[in-house]
Amino acid sequence: MILILAATPLETALLRKRISSQQTSACGSYQIFNGTLQGLEVLLAHGGIGTVNMASQLTTLLHEHSPQTVFLVGCGGSYPGSQLQIGNLALAATEIYGDLGVMTAEGFIPLEQLKLPQDHSLAPLVQQQFDLDTDLLAWAQEILPEAVCGPFVTLNCCSGNPEMSEKIAQRTGGICENMEGAAAAQVCSAFDLPLLELRGISNPTGTRDPEQWDIIKGAEAAQLGILELLQNWPVA
Repeated sequence: MILILAATPLETALLRKRISSQQTSACGSYQIFNGTLQGLEVLLAHGGIGTVNMASQLTTLLHEHSPQTVFLVGCGGSYPGSQLQIGNLALAATEIYGDLGVMTAEGFIPLEQLKLPQDHSLAPLVQQQFDLDTDLLAWAQEILPEAVCGPFVTLNCCSGNPEMSEKIAQRTGGICENMEGAAAAQVCSAFDLPLLELRGISNPTGTRDPEQWDIIKGAEAAQLGILELLQNWPVA
């Protein structure tokens, strides 16, 4: 069974319409969907917007269900230099917590570089970056050669002006900005589950101009990409 996860229902509207033998159940107080999509057994759920919501809901899901793989699907913003345009596809090679740290007069210091008192026997050590499953990523690149692959950056405070967008892109090498991916990657790492993250570009980062945003187009592109991946899922 494959778990398909998104932050919001808008980002799964097309997929939910395509699920056959669809049934609904509950995960906590939220509705989830299971059935068949492209001939495969799937569980479809929504983690909510932001890292805390995503981590909480995904952890609950994985305590109640045992998927083979997790697909994270949704919209994202493109960073300067990525060459990504609205409606393009992006695949995450790594996920980075982009604003977890301290902003100083000299610049940003990632939290994992600070000499904080930590004890790995009592609590997880701070980890700023998570590499996604390389085999799954290589397979997805073969199926979706048009998708641009690179680092994704997860933020609580997204880059709404050009200066911030440029700084984050330079500091991280990121191609795509989002608000949940690193949290999903961290939870999947803890559960030793492969994660594939595919996003459709809905906007360039660094602007709030509505003329430069198309969330529906970005969400649709990502869902069509997921359908293509499921159609070509290798038979065990």
